[in-house]
Amino acid sequence: MYNLFIRRNSVKGVYLLIIEIIKPLTIMIKKRNYELKKTHLIYVGSAHGPGGLSARISRHLKTNKKVHWHIDQVTSSKHAMIKAVCLLPMAPRNYESIISSRLADALEYVPGFGSTDKPEDKSHLFICGSMDKCMETVKAVENRIKYPIITIIINH
Repeated sequence: MYNLFIRRNSVKGVYLLIIEIIKPLTIMIKKRNYELKKTHLIYVGSAHGPGGLSARISRHLKTNKKVHWHIDQVTSSKHAMIKAVCLLPMAPRNYESIISSRLADALEYVPGFGSTDKPEDKSHLFICGSMDKCMETVKAVENRIKYPIITIIINH
């Protein structure tokens, strides 16, 4: 997997993280606590800044990091593990919202999570329940948006 993320690779795009919550986890968004039960989640993000997808995904895979984004509250927890990374290399910025909308139609979500910079999006964190359901949902989104999604399974 890491061969795709060579430092000089700065391809921009949109990505999804499939995350397993191993033990219940509490996160705070806008002064409100959210309880995440043992489940699987899909997080949607974009990487159009310096370093592109390589830098963003590498950062998410680190557990010891400064909490900057909402998702950092999840990915830095010892009770959560990234199980897969889904990449849409060179996808325009608006694909983050397009995918978010499709996922909001299909799954439960944490309202306002990760989408403060995109107030028209209901959320960027979606609750699947199982890994299989997450993978099925990503495939269904790929079919609907007609944009190839590269999925990399991470074995911990």
